[in-house]
Amino acid sequence: MSEWLKPLIQRAFLEILDYDYQVRTEMNQRNRELPCCVMSYLKKGEALLRVDGAEYYCTAGDAIFVPPHVVHDHIKTSRQEAEFLWWHFNFRTAYNMDVLNLLKLPYRVHMENYAEFEEKFFAYMKAIENEKTIADMIYKNAKALEVLACIFDSFLRCQKTQMATDIPAVFIDIFNDISEKPRADLTLGKLSEKYHMNPTYISNKFKECFGVSPIVLQKNMLLERAKDYLVSSGMSIGEIADELHFSDHAVFTRFFTEKAGISPKKYRNTSS
Repeated sequence: MSEWLKPLIQRAFLEILDYDYQVRTEMNQRNRELPCCVMSYLKKGEALLRVDGAEYYCTAGDAIFVPPHVVHDHIKTSRQEAEFLWWHFNFRTAYNMDVLNLLKLPYRVHMENYAEFEEKFFAYMKAIENEKTIADMIYKNAKALEVLACIFDSFLRCQKTQMATDIPAVFIDIFNDISEKPRADLTLGKLSEKYHMNPTYISNKFKECFGVSPIVLQKNMLLERAKDYLVSSGMSIGEIADELHFSDHAVFTRFFTEKAGISPKKYRNTSS
């Protein structure tokens, strides 16, 4: 693994949106496009994945991975009974950056560790069923990470997987400047002065490296950090504005309302 990827993955958050174990004789999901990652493992039977005109025939032990916003067909071509274990999930760092976009994973692999994966997936489902306490919640989250690790152990061992190219150290520094302590007063101009590069080049190269421009990342980070402060701290809205280096309370309130669709005060009241 590239060294620069480690801190991004260590800070990443796994969000499970939906999951299930299903036995099916029919499946006809065509032109499907989801805003999240799709993982489907075939425990028994057969299925077909079609992406960008290519077809991937899947049999028992195969898993498919489809990134967000990729149009695909996932269908059965026979009435033979099939068993699926599947997840819809996000794995993001710096709040809204999809870590898996930094890798080029194949759409299908055969999972050599299929027995381990099945065991961990069913343990995760059992942990959800038994979730009653905070300890149970922590245990469930740990089981989810075990499933993810098992999935990507197979994908990352696949020869078709391409690791992201090394990102120049200066752009890692810029990423850290924005993500570790987001500031509303940080501009492309200031980054240009600090790193002695043209601001347009910084913006374009940063987006090439991370899939998002530095300004978009900054705004996402500011919004999510503000949400954290509103929910989990006793800071006033004015203090939060100062902490995030907005010029004043009104500018922060306008920014938050435009991005979140709700004022900071209402967000705090409805989320507490």
